[in-house]
Amino acid sequence: MVNEKASGRAPEKMSGKAQLLVADDDQTIRRLLSYQAERAGFEVLSAADGNEAIALISERTEVVIVDLKMPGIDGFGCLEIISKDHPKIPVIVLTAANNADDAVAAMKLGAFDYITKPFDPDELVAVLLKAKRLHRAERENEDLRETINESGTVEMVATSPEMLTLIGQAKKIADLDSTVLITGESGVGKGVLARMIHSQGKRSSKPFVTISCPAVPRELLESELFGHEKGAFTGATKRRIGKIEAAQGGSIFLDEIGDLPLDLQPKLLNVLQDRQFQRVGGEETISVDVRVIAATNVDFEKKVADGSFRSDLFYRLSVIPFEIPPLRKRLDEIKALCEGLLSKIAKRQNSITRISSEAMKVMQRYDWPGNVRQLENILERAAAFCDEGVIQIADLPAEVLNSERTSSQLQQIGGISLAELEKEALLQTLDLCQGNKAETARRLGITEKSVYNKMKRHEL
Repeated sequence: MVNEKASGRAPEKMSGKAQLLVADDDQTIRRLLSYQAERAGFEVLSAADGNEAIALISERTEVVIVDLKMPGIDGFGCLEIISKDHPKIPVIVLTAANNADDAVAAMKLGAFDYITKPFDPDELVAVLLKAKRLHRAERENEDLRETINESGTVEMVATSPEMLTLIGQAKKIADLDSTVLITGESGVGKGVLARMIHSQGKRSSKPFVTISCPAVPRELLESELFGHEKGAFTGATKRRIGKIEAAQGGSIFLDEIGDLPLDLQPKLLNVLQDRQFQRVGGEETISVDVRVIAATNVDFEKKVADGSFRSDLFYRLSVIPFEIPPLRKRLDEIKALCEGLLSKIAKRQNSITRISSEAMKVMQRYDWPGNVRQLENILERAAAFCDEGVIQIADLPAEVLNSERTSSQLQQIGGISLAELEKEALLQTLDLCQGNKAETARRLGITEKSVYNKMKRHEL
């Protein structure tokens, strides 16, 4: 359903589909964009100028497309307003063909991506779906320990001595240009620390560009990072600016860098060593001034040892290393984290929720295999279903309660055979890890193969 507010119709009630806002003063372009977006499963609102576009943005808006040349507030103006007032909404800009300057300028202002006119339908759909995934991941998995203070800098909630020391060290190096490597388990807040370092340094007014290495297909990752020239490969109908070039003057955050394919590693090494690279299919050497912040949850030393990651790149990445401890090693922070998380959840759900002291004690005894991300998800779920705005023990999910029951049952193991103990330990650990065999093996201190063998032996 295309909603043309300019036609005088009031916006209709939206369905559960992703909502896209299209802003272009050319009605034909609006209709073409809307048609392709609807085929991809979006529900579309459209606007004929920038003023109308800004007025149509709501909590349901997931992606915005704006033409850079429009009457009233132009695309750059819309981008600035959306980046400031709705920072989680990805904005895709429309530019004239081969106008790299406008594209780079828009990316520096925070645009998610750009499309040139006339646009390729397949490229449009691919970019839209990628933007939708980003927006939903931000809303569902955003690390809610992040808070923005009045000066616009990112802070992290921390009460443990280890985390306070880590944050203090991160602030000390924020102004440097040195490459940073952040390690830690999934969900501990590596992205938040990266944003904090950027926001508190001299590059804070410049772009902070993020790319998740495993989230982009291998055949597209090189182009995403370094850009490509027209004709570089089948489907490369125009020049494309890569994420590294778009981060000029600012920082680029390479999430899960451990998954960077081996054949792309020398090109990234060149960026770190010489601050230069070439677009795919290009001969021009491009100089960049960017700070590289990388993150991973893998054992880099093991990857270097088995040859899947270059040692010279590893050393270039880990000039300043930070390791964020898992939440199970800082359970004394649970209360402070819950308060911060619930404050943000309250804003999203337009309600006020607190946790009973009994429920808090249970949460402080759980070891949180999914770290802060899991804590956020559980709190949001509990806040949605609790009565009278208070999360009670009964509102907590099975994985937390089962862990609590396990703790109380440890006093009653006398007289049980070792085989029964092994079976019970395996069952409860599998339940704790939600069936993840690799995580179960890690927690039990055995190999994943042993987990499968024991499951077979106990007929699980």
